[in-house]
Amino acid sequence: MVMYKIAVVGEERAVLGFRSLGADIFVLSRPEEGQEIAVSLQKNRYGVVFFTEQAAETVPELVEIFDDQPLPAVAIIPGVEGSKGLARARMKKIVEKAVGADILFQERG
Repeated sequence: MVMYKIAVVGEERAVLGFRSLGADIFVLSRPEEGQEIAVSLQKNRYGVVFFTEQAAETVPELVEIFDDQPLPAVAIIPGVEGSKGLARARMKKIVEKAVGADILFQERG
């Protein structure tokens, strides 16, 4: 049986608590750290990688490297400052790519 790990990437205040849940954490203090984190994420067996919105905004290429891969599943979560709407925008993009239309977040009028 294959066991996959969970990783959380983001600012220190937002990710430290995930360590107590058994997740591997990657603190992204500066954009320059993105490449080192990317190598580590690709080298290990992660089933899910959570990125805080701030990390996804600071180093978008870090999130994009997994776009065409079945694993790990990538989720964007709000950071300590609250939601910036990036998670919703990513979900909309994924659904539009899969279905060909925005079926989740259509404006009703």
